[in-house]
Amino acid sequence: MLSDTTISTVKSTVPLLEEHGLAITQRFYERLFEATPDLKHIFNQANQRDASQSRALADAVVAYASNIDNLEALVPAVQRIANKHASIGVQSHHYPLVGASLLQAIQEVLSLPDGHAALVAWGEAYGLLADIFVQTESKLYSDSAANDGGWEGFRAFKITNIQRETPEVKSFTVKATDGLPATGYAAGQYVAVKLLGKDEKFDQIRQYSLSTWGRGSQASYRITVKCESPGHVSEGLHKYIVGDELLLSAPYGEFTLNKKASKQVFISGGVGITPLFSMLRESIDAGAGQEQLCFIECCRGDEHRI
Repeated sequence: MLSDTTISTVKSTVPLLEEHGLAITQRFYERLFEATPDLKHIFNQANQRDASQSRALADAVVAYASNIDNLEALVPAVQRIANKHASIGVQSHHYPLVGASLLQAIQEVLSLPDGHAALVAWGEAYGLLADIFVQTESKLYSDSAANDGGWEGFRAFKITNIQRETPEVKSFTVKATDGLPATGYAAGQYVAVKLLGKDEKFDQIRQYSLSTWGRGSQASYRITVKCESPGHVSEGLHKYIVGDELLLSAPYGEFTLNKKASKQVFISGGVGITPLFSMLRESIDAGAGQEQLCFIECCRGDEHRI
């Protein structure tokens, strides 16, 4: 637990973080990649070009500081982020590296001297948050590995079928190369994909929703991917052919079907249909009838309808 002094000090930095948050997080990523270039593959480098990842992190830092005395409010965000971390393989030893770069960025941008009370308080606050993430992700890893057909880390899969859905979108059916079944998943969940290759772009990781659903462990998975340009992973994947191999994480994600609802309304845009189509299949499998389901699909035209 954090002391009242630490909580008060962290909350007092909120105005500064709101003003300088983007500069801090941009400097953070510079420092992190300078010190530990091996971590680049964990972060979407495309989002580094337009500062979207820096802005998202800046917002998250402000949210944490604002709710440092009410951590329960952060549980949904922690669960969502922890699932993404688990899919890309974040480990406990990464957190001290990230924390050191973040504190250095705060110190540099805000021109704080060594040992400043704000730095001490943020060091304690970050340590608490890191512990929460490590514990949450450790449980996600162990639960995944314990499932029938489950695993931790990345597992090799072979492409067994490719279906062109639109000029920009393909569906890839994959089976584990070891011939064993893959764990079941909740409709709406995703897998992280890493392509096999020597170019550094293939070390990048992207999450793609599983675009179908079946009860229990699966003989195969299907992902449906739009080719983005430039898109390090999606462009590479669209060049793959049947028989090629790729690496997949186990399924993760918190965006799943609300099974308590008596009626379901699904609204999708373009390739965003993928998790919702999976949820639709689960709803029908659970016995939902036509009068309980409404699915609205938006797209640019007939040729772009998935």
